Amino acid sequence: MVAATDFQVISHDEVYARLMQSPGVAVSVVTPNHRLALVLQREFGERQAALGKVLWESPDILPWSGFLERACGDARYSDVLPLPLVLSPAQSHALWENLLRNSPTGAALLAVADAARLAHEAWQLTRTWRLEPRLQGSLLNEDGKAFQDWAPRYERTLQRNGQMDAAELADRVLPLMTDGHVRRPQLLVAYGFDSFTPQQSDFFAGLQQAGSVVLLAGPLELAGRVLRTPCADAEAEIRSAAAWARTQLEAGHRRIGIVVPNLAARRAAVVRLFSAAMAPDYALPDAPPRVLPFNLSLGVSLADYPLVNTALLLLELAGREIQFERASRVLRSPFIADAETERSGRALLDIELRGRAEPAVTLERLQNLIVRHGADCPQLARHLTTFVAIRKDRLFGAQAPSLWAEAFSEALAAMGFPGERALDSVEYQTLKRWHEVIAGFAALDRVVPRMAYAEALSRLRRMAVDTLFQPETPDVPIQILGVLET
Repeated sequence: MVAATDFQVISHDEVYARLMQSPGVAVSVVTPNHRLALVLQREFGERQAALGKVLWESPDILPWSGFLERACGDARYSDVLPLPLVLSPAQSHALWENLLRNSPTGAALLAVADAARLAHEAWQLTRTWRLEPRLQGSLLNEDGKAFQDWAPRYERTLQRNGQMDAAELADRVLPLMTDGHVRRPQLLVAYGFDSFTPQQSDFFAGLQQAGSVVLLAGPLELAGRVLRTPCADAEAEIRSAAAWARTQLEAGHRRIGIVVPNLAARRAAVVRLFSAAMAPDYALPDAPPRVLPFNLSLGVSLADYPLVNTALLLLELAGREIQFERASRVLRSPFIADAETERSGRALLDIELRGRAEPAVTLERLQNLIVRHGADCPQLARHLTTFVAIRKDRLFGAQAPSLWAEAFSEALAAMGFPGERALDSVEYQTLKRWHEVIAGFAALDRVVPRMAYAEALSRLRRMAVDTLFQPETPDVPIQILGVLET
């Protein structure tokens, strides 16, 4: 295996010099993640503007995954035999779930979906870290032996179906690059990698042996002053960091970094306390919408956004039964038809139904209650009648995922989703991402032939939960990062 020390190291400034002063040379910069690639692209633009340029060619700066995906796309238009179809994470998870359910060791599992996700992650690690030979000679426990049974089944299924896992991309495109069937950069800069996986080491070494120049680079090393401040607890620590960031912002600093250990677990507290520090009235009912001067590097589950949560609750309402408390959230949601027009009437209706409805209700029972007690909500009753009709026509039986995707979209449209008012920027981006999840669900046709409604909705919900989403915001001065991304 080639170590990072086997490649020449250049400075941060020399990266931009190579990008700007190498006419006719294919220069690519590859970063470990998408965020760092965006930072380098922005800095490249700032440097060009500082030189007085108005127009310039976009630099070839891509994250590792994007670089491989582009090479795979180039291979599809080359003269060689096309690469197998690359499965999306959702397709791979579905394939692993089916594999576990149909295997002797997986049939007895209680949480097949969670086990399938862990097994897929383990399989990807064995690929990127070249662990297959080591596993063969190991004394494994029961879980390890089960994995040894599943892994070959997964690989045979991929081969039989003409598919491949995303973890195989580097190994598949390297021979095409070294043979000249797919273009390879004359100069490649691996920027910001603390270390390489064995797969990455093999890839970069293979490019170098084929004639590419591979260089290493990283951010500028700046001298700093460390000050340790004791705090009473974690919340006081976050509040202190927010107050410090505000003083730095008021002093004129435009790039401020906050590093939060275990950011995923502390995200809600960070957002709340930084919002209170930057805009104390942010939580008031009549507070104007504004762009706060901080950005978190970590997104949250798409299912946690109110717009998507409403969509999933609507589809759950079309099932066998739903807890009334969850149905009540649908009735009061702003993301269904005429929510603004009938807002007061629906609030009064909700109060009335709370005294009459059972703890769990069916769609038909809820419809009857609304018809009898919702005189002030005629549009809600009308849309719910259409929703009931679509449920009977489209939401029964077993269908292919693509047909379920059409039925889900039709059912949501019948309820006027995503509502009558204009969406703000975050809601619009959330809706766009939701449509992408629906499209990804439809693509499960390649790995799952048919499924019933309950299974389809459960799988769609898991896809929304697994999708981490962070709406795009204007460039802001305060960046809040986790330790690894820092």
